[in-house]
Amino acid sequence: MMISLKLFVTAISIFISVSGITKTHQQPAENIQSVYILKHEWHVGIILKRSDTVDLLTALNNDFKNAKYIEIGWGDKDFYMAENGTVWLALKAALWPTQSVLHIAAFNQHPELKFNDDEIIKLKLNPDQYEELCSYINESFELTAEKENVKLGDGLYGNSQFYLSHEKYHLFHTCNVWAARGLKKAQVSIKPYKAITSKNVMKQLQKNN
Repeated sequence: MMISLKLFVTAISIFISVSGITKTHQQPAENIQSVYILKHEWHVGIILKRSDTVDLLTALNNDFKNAKYIEIGWGDKDFYMAENGTVWLALKAALWPTQSVLHIAAFNQHPELKFNDDEIIKLKLNPDQYEELCSYINESFELTAEKENVKLGDGLYGNSQFYLSHEKYHLFHTCNVWAARGLKKAQVSIKPYKAITSKNVMKQLQKNN
């Protein structure tokens, strides 16, 4: 009787598994999207696969179409775009709400290979989380009445571009806080008010991995 009961339980388990009745809270692998957080000395950038953002980052609809990846950063306009950042520009950015820009850099090499000398963290987001992150980034762009982005000039390296943002930069809304807020909106465990430095951003994210 005991053997028959074990065989019965085993048979039921196999049937449930094969028929797909077994429930799981894990996301199917094909639905998981990777996001990379890159530490550039004093600030962090968010790296996304370009093809995953086509219908989400509408502010970039006509840009970087052939790139595999885009790196997104945000910061004070004058300091970010200056050839040489000065102490005055840094102080002005911190002490007064100032105009800001987004910096988008496009590339084709895998992020972990391209930035193998820099600190980089891979996050795995489900579709809803990914959409929230892209929405946050998209809403940071300043758009014209025709819903076009406002280009301000070539970026800092490679195939890159500066874009005008409608947000204001200040001591409590720095580039790292901006990135942390986006991740927070995507339900990543991070405290933006503690994300003043790039080091702190990475430290918080390491606890999630």
